[in-house]
Amino acid sequence: MTRIRITLIAAALICTCAAGCQSVAPIHVWAPPRIDSAVGKRVAIAPIGGDPALAGPLLAAMLREIPRDHGRELVAIDARQMATDSKIQVVSNQTGQTSDIALCSLARRNGIDMVLFGEVLGSDGQETPSEAVAPFDDREAIEGLKRQGIRFAEPPKATKEKGQEKTPASRTLRVSWKLIDVGKELPLNGTPVISATHPNATDDDLVRRAASDAWELLLPHVVEDEAELSNPRFGKGAKGVRHGNEAAKSGDWAEAEAVWKHTLARHPRCHAALHNLAIAAVARQNFDEAKSYISGALAQRSSSLYQSTAVWIERRQRAYHTAFGLPDPPEGWAATRPVELPNAQPLPNNILPVSRDR
Repeated sequence: MTRIRITLIAAALICTCAAGCQSVAPIHVWAPPRIDSAVGKRVAIAPIGGDPALAGPLLAAMLREIPRDHGRELVAIDARQMATDSKIQVVSNQTGQTSDIALCSLARRNGIDMVLFGEVLGSDGQETPSEAVAPFDDREAIEGLKRQGIRFAEPPKATKEKGQEKTPASRTLRVSWKLIDVGKELPLNGTPVISATHPNATDDDLVRRAASDAWELLLPHVVEDEAELSNPRFGKGAKGVRHGNEAAKSGDWAEAEAVWKHTLARHPRCHAALHNLAIAAVARQNFDEAKSYISGALAQRSSSLYQSTAVWIERRQRAYHTAFGLPDPPEGWAATRPVELPNAQPLPNNILPVSRDR
């Protein structure tokens, strides 16, 4: 009995050492629009309400920095440029704000699909609560995206001052957005967005950041996630795998992938290299290759890490397909639920998603 127990303990120690310590690397992946997809559509941006010193420059920044990369094309115009007549009142005389009903009627006449309304809620350069670090101030929505595999950067480390916990100062701009489907004359959704920059940012920097964050409401965009790498301590190929891990942790996925492929060529049964190559394939949005690699790793060793990575790969593929309106893969989905995107529409046939090597 004692000999059997010693054997089992030794086997457990070997497995633990083979798995190695946890190794996490940042990875950039595609996420769906936060409200609804405007790819291939015509969008009118209404005059932005709130502080004119920020509202005017924000509207100008959004129109100046319309995303034009392949796969995220749309037509965006200043709502004030739409053809009008005396029967349509775009701006209320009492409030100076755009009338939703009037503007939607005018947009329909001009062939507009969506109207985006915004209002500046405020800005500050003072110390901000940790919640403001999130891309938008909707905790329920953030948790929902996290359940889909989308991660958000952690708040800056707190510093103590006069016995109280405070976060480092940052400049923030808070804007409330609402998107209206012109055909249905109903809001699709709305959310406040808190854009944060470094403490020394200029107003122009802050406005550009807010404009970029606003486009993420309507278009697929890249977010940073984390991937757990296999990090063996010993065994054939372990040194090569760890070397590739260091490259991945620094963000050089191309170098990491080359190292892992070289390691696998020398040690064909190195399942750790197979596992990490699956993650590298996700960084290139090649999900068929990623699933092939992870299947090979699981065939050699069905560890909890490899199993969870297989689910993570499918989540990332689902988010990618949802972001660009792609059909389900022929083999279907094995382990995850759909990524919910209200009123999502497939892309026009002549628009394809862009692929970015990260």
